[in-house]
Amino acid sequence: MEATLEYLAVGLLILTLILVANQMIGASVGTLEPVREEQLYTVAERVMDKILLTPGYPADWGRDIGVTSDTLQDFGLALQGTRSPYVVDPDKVMRLANLSTLPNPLLMNASRFAELLGLSREYGFRFVMKPMIGIQITPTGVCYPVKPGVCFPATFSVRVHNYYDVGLPNANVTGMYVIVRVNPGGNPNEGDLEVKNVSSVSTLTDALGMCTLDFYSHLDDYFTREGNRRNVKWYYSFLVVYAEWQGFVSVAGYATTSQGDSPAEGYIIGNYVFLHKDIEMVEVRGRGGKRSGAVHTKESLLQVLPLYESLLNVTSVVWCRDSSGNFRNDIPLCNAAGNVLPSAKQWYLVGYIEYVEQLSSHIFIFAKFRGNPVAIVINRVPNIDIGTGRGAPANSVTVRRLAQIFNYPYIVELTVWRTVEGYP
Repeated sequence: MEATLEYLAVGLLILTLILVANQMIGASVGTLEPVREEQLYTVAERVMDKILLTPGYPADWGRDIGVTSDTLQDFGLALQGTRSPYVVDPDKVMRLANLSTLPNPLLMNASRFAELLGLSREYGFRFVMKPMIGIQITPTGVCYPVKPGVCFPATFSVRVHNYYDVGLPNANVTGMYVIVRVNPGGNPNEGDLEVKNVSSVSTLTDALGMCTLDFYSHLDDYFTREGNRRNVKWYYSFLVVYAEWQGFVSVAGYATTSQGDSPAEGYIIGNYVFLHKDIEMVEVRGRGGKRSGAVHTKESLLQVLPLYESLLNVTSVVWCRDSSGNFRNDIPLCNAAGNVLPSAKQWYLVGYIEYVEQLSSHIFIFAKFRGNPVAIVINRVPNIDIGTGRGAPANSVTVRRLAQIFNYPYIVELTVWRTVEGYP
């Protein structure tokens, strides 16, 4: 009997020891996990501050096409010389953009991004930059017949939403429909800029953040005044939409004369513009037919400052392609681009802009595609989404900051995780 009780007592003691040990291990693990998460959060904050508060080296690496991702020594997006925190350089941000229709010739890819920031060995990441207020522009299908075979979109559905894609009610939306008339010259790819016409429509979004901009009557008034000229002139048109909500602003552009299959996008990096190789150059001369030395000064580009309708600046650009379509090396600026980016000679239409307005949100380029006039829209405030994966494990951490490109607020988000603990 006494032996049985002793066995029971020993068994109970062992069971108690097991339960106590289990509790101690659980407490240790529970304490360790927050510590590990706190350490990861510190890494994410350190990297985010590095990205947004330092300019990198060289400090002007965004606009200097001689600095590639391979030769960049230190990464940072801060605007060189600024005294305000969280103001980023649009040229540096453009190095992270990669359009589906046209690869970025100076792309900073995810692996090099991670290497420069010390994330490549132990961490996975996802880096996202989006406007605090987003604008989506969709033609409704209603168009105005300008002449046989040419019909300009006349009404647009506009959706204004926040960073989380939730529609914003009572946002003040203003649309500027710009038409540029060009008188064709003797050469099929040249003409004289005659006049710009700007029509504005303002409205408020509904409860779902939706509104409609109707320019049909404006187009009818304009082309009625044009009369028979509409049959012989070139017309380039585009739409700029400016939205304001609770003091925050955003802007978007839409090339209304682009064809369905035309590569209607491109890049502005520093003073260089990169377009798809199939785009045809158009020499649109200003009043007086300006020339610059032996090179035509081609006023083929228009810069948009959404707050100022009168400041639609037509700017000169020198194209690095001769009349036969070959890359020209007789101009120092083109020669520099050709040496740094040898592939640009074959795959891109490269141009050098004489003056880039620092506050311009969009740049529209007069061009032709398959013989028809088209406007190429380049957004200088793009969305960025790069990383080692589009998903993230549950044990990742995310930090967010509010930054600015020009006067436009951007949400910047960095998600970091340890690669040994999750995706990929």
